[in-house]
Amino acid sequence: MNATADLLRAATLDLPPVSTEVATTLPVRAEVAFEVFADAGETPRWLSVVQSARVMSRTPDGRPLQVSFHANFERATLGYRVTYDYRPTELTVRWSTDDGSAIRVDGEARFTPLSPRACLMTYRLALELPVSRAQIERHYDGHAASAVVGDFREHLRRYV
Repeated sequence: MNATADLLRAATLDLPPVSTEVATTLPVRAEVAFEVFADAGETPRWLSVVQSARVMSRTPDGRPLQVSFHANFERATLGYRVTYDYRPTELTVRWSTDDGSAIRVDGEARFTPLSPRACLMTYRLALELPVSRAQIERHYDGHAASAVVGDFREHLRRYV
């Protein structure tokens, strides 16, 4: 059976959402981590599952508001669009797909200052995708939020 048929079959199943949360320390100030993470158009540079990002609209202060992504899973490429909510005074970024979307990707990244050179990143991710939970867990080594945070942490080490 081909990948498209597998994807369509999975889309008809009532697959449970995958929801994960993780916290880790980052070796940068919370404000720096927030700004790097908030540049959603650059996500493919650091998040291995995301192949492309296209900023569809921006907030009045220039941050990406709606972004279309293409993510690559084992045997499927999924496209989805999220809307971002930035809370700079709280050092928090939230995002979600539109209501009624066939794919649900919701999350939050919060950056809490620990020192002038470190912060705590708390990352929450909820996924409802037309692929099996086992495929998602295999792709993310069993824990989606940990994989994303690991990619982001490595990006910060290389580029900041």
